[in-house]
Amino acid sequence: MPARIPMTERQRAALLALPGTEAMVVRHHGLDAEDLSAIGIARTPATRLSYALQLCCLRYPGRHLRAGELLPAIMLDHIADQVGVDAGVIADFARRTPTRYDQLAAIKARFGFSDLSQPVRTSMMAWLATEAMPIVDGRILLDRLLNELRTRRIVIPGISVVERMAAEAMLRAETDLVAAVDDTLDTEMRQRLDTLVDDKVHDRQSRFSWLREPEPRVAPASLAEILEKVALIRWTGISRVPINPRQEPRLTQFAREGVRYTAQAFQQMRPARRRVILLATMREMEATLTDAAITMFSALMGRAHLRARKRLEQRVTVSGREGRDRLMRIATVLETVSRAARAGEDIGAALRGIMPLDMLDADAAIIRRTAAPHRDDVLSEIAAEYRTFKRAGPQFLQTLDFHGRAGTATLRNAMTVLSDLDGDWRKPLPADVPLGHVERRWQRHVVVAGKIDRTHWEMATYGALANALASGDIWVPTSRMHRSLDVLLAPSPGASLQPPFSLGDPHAWLDQRAEQLDSALRGVARNLDGRDAALFAGERLRFPKEQKDDDGGQDEGRHLTLACYGMLPATRITDVLSQVERWTGFTRHFGHVSTGLPPADERAFLATLIAEATNLGLSRMAEVCGAGSRRALLRMQTWHMREETFRAALACMTDAIHAEPIATWFGQGHRASADGQAFHLGGPGEAGGAVNAHYGRDPMVKIYTTITDRYAPLHQTVIAGTAGEAIHALDGILGHDSNADLTALHVDGGGVSDIVFATMHLLGLDFEPRIPRLSDRRLYAFEPPKRYGRLAPLFGHKLNRDLIVSHWPDIERVIGAMRDRTVTPSLILKKLSAYRQQNSLAAALREVGRIERTLFTLRWFEDPALRRTVTAELNKGEARNSLARAVAFHRLGRFRDRGLENQQTRAAALNLVTAAIILFNCRYLGRAVDEMRRRGTPIDPAMLSRLSPLGWDRINLTGDYVWSDHLDFDAHGLMPLLIKPLP
Repeated sequence: MPARIPMTERQRAALLALPGTEAMVVRHHGLDAEDLSAIGIARTPATRLSYALQLCCLRYPGRHLRAGELLPAIMLDHIADQVGVDAGVIADFARRTPTRYDQLAAIKARFGFSDLSQPVRTSMMAWLATEAMPIVDGRILLDRLLNELRTRRIVIPGISVVERMAAEAMLRAETDLVAAVDDTLDTEMRQRLDTLVDDKVHDRQSRFSWLREPEPRVAPASLAEILEKVALIRWTGISRVPINPRQEPRLTQFAREGVRYTAQAFQQMRPARRRVILLATMREMEATLTDAAITMFSALMGRAHLRARKRLEQRVTVSGREGRDRLMRIATVLETVSRAARAGEDIGAALRGIMPLDMLDADAAIIRRTAAPHRDDVLSEIAAEYRTFKRAGPQFLQTLDFHGRAGTATLRNAMTVLSDLDGDWRKPLPADVPLGHVERRWQRHVVVAGKIDRTHWEMATYGALANALASGDIWVPTSRMHRSLDVLLAPSPGASLQPPFSLGDPHAWLDQRAEQLDSALRGVARNLDGRDAALFAGERLRFPKEQKDDDGGQDEGRHLTLACYGMLPATRITDVLSQVERWTGFTRHFGHVSTGLPPADERAFLATLIAEATNLGLSRMAEVCGAGSRRALLRMQTWHMREETFRAALACMTDAIHAEPIATWFGQGHRASADGQAFHLGGPGEAGGAVNAHYGRDPMVKIYTTITDRYAPLHQTVIAGTAGEAIHALDGILGHDSNADLTALHVDGGGVSDIVFATMHLLGLDFEPRIPRLSDRRLYAFEPPKRYGRLAPLFGHKLNRDLIVSHWPDIERVIGAMRDRTVTPSLILKKLSAYRQQNSLAAALREVGRIERTLFTLRWFEDPALRRTVTAELNKGEARNSLARAVAFHRLGRFRDRGLENQQTRAAALNLVTAAIILFNCRYLGRAVDEMRRRGTPIDPAMLSRLSPLGWDRINLTGDYVWSDHLDFDAHGLMPLLIKPLP
């Protein structure tokens, strides 16, 4: 007997439930003239209403109306109104069972309904066999089966029958897939796949476990080990296995499960199933490891330049200290030469008498180099980093399969030469060594005295490869992040078709923006004479400073905040999450990887969530919470916590926060802000971080979080400590799953770039950042600068209208892919930002961005309300960061996770727990305000916007991770406020 489709009882009951909302009733239970004619044959009002009810029930949900079944009032009234009878007459018919059966037979005969019996059932099983292969969620197949039965007018006998049919089809599809894929494997491939779980790297680690082990430390040895893993996966021969596109979804599901299995779990499977799941897992791991190898290679190249820069700075510092002594020696030499010449003495003897000639030669060489037309640059010190790439570089080129645009042919030829040389200096460079890829800044180091400097040529080639990979000019097909731009922008085969995206006529758009830009510039130029002279000094716009709020308003707002929070009940973080779960049911979104079912043990799951969010760790949490062992918590983390489950749960929480009445005072709900927060790394995690001097000398990462103007967290991602924030600014506002309708985004300086300005505007969104050193930024226009009077010195180059028009189709394609969520905005923006300045698509987007940035700059100068709004919204994000810091306080707030995936899980848990605290505070602060009003306390509505749901003084975050056996709830299911009874 096939297993049932994994569902909760609530989900199972909802499948064939009668419609209970007006929208569903109107959609499914409308009666036309033919229906009413058939109904009119019945003699009494009761029999006419019964006929109509049974007909509607056969159509939707597609089953018989059960005897004595309680009908939703809205359904009964809607059908009775169409029939023209009183809904109360149904009570008379309920006692006439024979008549009901007679009517049912008549309805089936007249309207063509049939039962699910042979040969109809055989036909439906054949239909299910075709549908089941590309579907991995049995509930989706069951929904499709129910809809197909309704379409074919086949009466659904009961949910257990159709559920078994769908489960049997799912099991048969999986069995057929395993057999089909396993049949394509030859004996050698099967043996090689089996060795992954049978062979050991050492006594306590299998090859499979070794493949999953992260390599966060930036070092040539780490790159070599990643490449060894890629080579091992390719050694299995999985790339030669042909895969039917219809099989891809199931193989992807196998891979999701496979990366979580242990080697022991694989050994307990049937051989064919084990091999197929291993094959799917290896395909996924090959893409992951390929991305890791490219990221490591780029990091090594970046580190080489950083070290070279430090050496140059040190050399310049030393040269500065020695410069005075050298000048004094040269002065002595000149005086000696002059004196010997005047006296007719031997100049050479005189020089040897004051200093060794070797020292004189050294000083001359240093002075000559310093006085040369070109200055020393970082590349003059890069040769010392060649040892990093001597072995790892050729291995990188030999392991991965690189493809590229036609313009990279010279670079790819140079890569072939490097691969053939294999770091062996006994092999000479070919006579026609490629040089077309060498950038101008490298040329004087590569070609010295007419000869090729091999060290600098190889380093120039590796540097060009790193840049080409970042921009997408060169790609690796087996990668996930570094595929060709065309593949990244193309919708996946199984994606639903979207209407074509169009930005309209480029000429009309440019005419409108040019007119608006010209009008805004001329308006500001005209008004300058009437403004404070200090606002335009030194040929720069000086932006006025905002006046601070009056102290009286701040004191009144602070008093209201203290009064409201003083009424909130004190509780533990465990009980906070339990209450929020009862309100929202957010844990139902954390479906099991295999079954899709939510966690069976709510407290064990919440304990795992708290352990991740507070940075306590699973081992310590298991010791103090009493909700489960470490293994139980680990199972919750491994099988239920994934990016997509966190995203769905966070969307649920965001919608709940926005639905709270008090949240409307915090903002209108259509603005969002994004900000990065630094978290230092400790223990094993230190190797995976980068040092950002702005935050100290310890390795760190940043969590870049997007929140709405109602404090609801939307999105988070972990980025490197030194990474720019601009490319991630759009991820949150475009990548969330909540129902928030966002139209504006605010970011601080790190999230600003011309390409982001362009993308936001073309997506129909407002980008309103706080730009650092805005006075130093150039303005741009289509007209000559002299047209704008005193503003003329502020302008950069004239905007290139033709460049924008010629790349309008490409721009439409990029923007459409972001809108349809075909590609993550940060991924495509990273590639566009990495393009060289002369790349035409990136340059066209920058031109569009300069239009929008100029318009925004003028608005910022003229509109104090805009400046206040942006500052207020960004302050909300910074205040929310304080709450996050308070939650993640264990282990000194340092993350110890080695891999990016684990850091992402910790960041997502932290964001979800802070969202739960915000929702908890919103609900209880709303009750506190209502209670104060009920007691006659006057509350200025303007002060409610000064409230913040970010307080945590009444929530115990520190170490008391047990659940209360009993909480006192009032009639509304909430804990009582801390108030004195009224007299």
